[in-house]
Amino acid sequence: MSILNELVTFEYENAYDSAYDFTLKKQYSIPKIYDANGDINKRWYVYFSFRNPESGRMERMTPYYGEAHKLKSKGQRRELLDFYRLTIF
Repeated sequence: MSILNELVTFEYENAYDSAYDFTLKKQYSIPKIYDANGDINKRWYVYFSFRNPESGRMERMTPYYGEAHKLKSKGQRRELLDFYRLTIF
């Protein structure tokens, strides 16, 4: 009976270690859209952060502007930036 008990305990510990490993950190954030609160006179862009492998900290990547600033309507800008966001992600 002790062998069975040891086996079950060993399997439980292995399952616990792999299933509940909270030390894994996200390597990047989900891309987000900056729309300047709807102001079309300002530049809209897509931004996200990526974990620096040397420091282990999240760092903001250079925003991606694309051609959104050339569009004159909020809907068109939003649509184009949604496309950029999905392409990056």
